[in-house]
Amino acid sequence: MSSSQPTPTRLFPLQTRVIHASAGMRLRVVSGRLWLTQPNMAQDLFLGPGSVVDLLQDWVVIGADAEPRPQGGAPEAYSEYQLVSLVPARPRPRILVALQGMWAAMGRRLGALGPALVRRSS
Repeated sequence: MSSSQPTPTRLFPLQTRVIHASAGMRLRVVSGRLWLTQPNMAQDLFLGPGSVVDLLQDWVVIGADAEPRPQGGAPEAYSEYQLVSLVPARPRPRILVALQGMWAAMGRRLGALGPALVRRSS
């Protein structure tokens, strides 16, 4: 897992998202209250701040609980969560980095030749 904390994702009341986590993701509730529906699970989960759940499949639906709208000039209510990969990031092999750099350089050269090629064929 990464040592830096990802930026929380914000959900407003009744807003939902689908999470594809077959590679493994850890969900942590930062604020508010969320519900979680997972395929092939008999019950939904209701999660509050500090709750952590490991997700291991696709098509997980997460939604923010319906909270009353704040009164007056209070900020709008929302829930926040963080997702972190359970699979540590692997460094890319050097050959791939080198090939990627060569491919980008070739693309720039071809892009510069594009106008000349168009003029010749006209």
